[in-house]
Amino acid sequence: MLILSKTVPVLLVLLFGYFLRRSGTLSREGNQAMKSLVTTFMLPVVLFHALATVRYSGETMLIIAAMMACELIAFSLGFVLRNKAGKYGKFLPFFLSSFEGGMIGYPLYGILCGEGALGNIATIDIANTIFTFTLFLAFLMATIRGEFTPGEMVSSIAHSTVFWGVFAGILLGATGIMGRFLTTGAGTVYLSAKDMITAPVSCMIILTVGYDLELNREMLRECLKPVLIRILTMTVLLTAMLTLLPGIFSAQPMRLALILYLLLPPTYVVSAYTKNKEDAAFVSTATSLYTLISIGVFVILNILFA
Repeated sequence: MLILSKTVPVLLVLLFGYFLRRSGTLSREGNQAMKSLVTTFMLPVVLFHALATVRYSGETMLIIAAMMACELIAFSLGFVLRNKAGKYGKFLPFFLSSFEGGMIGYPLYGILCGEGALGNIATIDIANTIFTFTLFLAFLMATIRGEFTPGEMVSSIAHSTVFWGVFAGILLGATGIMGRFLTTGAGTVYLSAKDMITAPVSCMIILTVGYDLELNREMLRECLKPVLIRILTMTVLLTAMLTLLPGIFSAQPMRLALILYLLLPPTYVVSAYTKNKEDAAFVSTATSLYTLISIGVFVILNILFA
């Protein structure tokens, strides 16, 4: 019963979002506005609090370094294999080397292990946030537009509330300022406000994911190869992380965070930069297909570890 109480609501909200699009009840503009609200305001608050309350140590830095190594290995492998990945192989480096922690990883892990454990997946996600808003974005814009300027990268970082939420969270957490603040009366008020702002985040994010689900049959054949390459790559990286860093991931909540995280879909930010209609269809279909796989992983983890 506990398993059903965690998995069924996620699937129902996902299907409800899909129904809202198919029925025309929620317009694309409305869905986009909801995404904007979540990603520019509510999600940065979630990330800020999760990272500000993380216990920073040498172990934390080791996790960040290990995850950054995973990102770079997968990114490099994507360039090596892109000519073998079919018609849309140019997207393989970006499909392999990123993770959608914010839009789906955080809510699923929060449901799996509780909101109080979000610091685990937030720590794992730090390297991805840094990588996505620097090297990843630079190469993505160069691939799609055929050109890139350092100013574009700096501008994208400067205007990202997610980045600043992460930065501020790490700063206040690493310096111990947040820990001291939470013991004050103002800290109690802050926690109440934070809870009110972040309470609907999981539902809203999963709803927008369901709204955007698209499984175009004509594209499935093109998507299957990149999806299989990503699954194999992440399985190898997951095995390597658990083998090389057994002590760090010995506790079940942290181990579950790593398993779920490495089997998340690639970042949804790629779809925001695609201009060509066929490219957009491929990115949407491949990402949607992998999102379903990630939901399946979440269900399996619930069954095994509930």
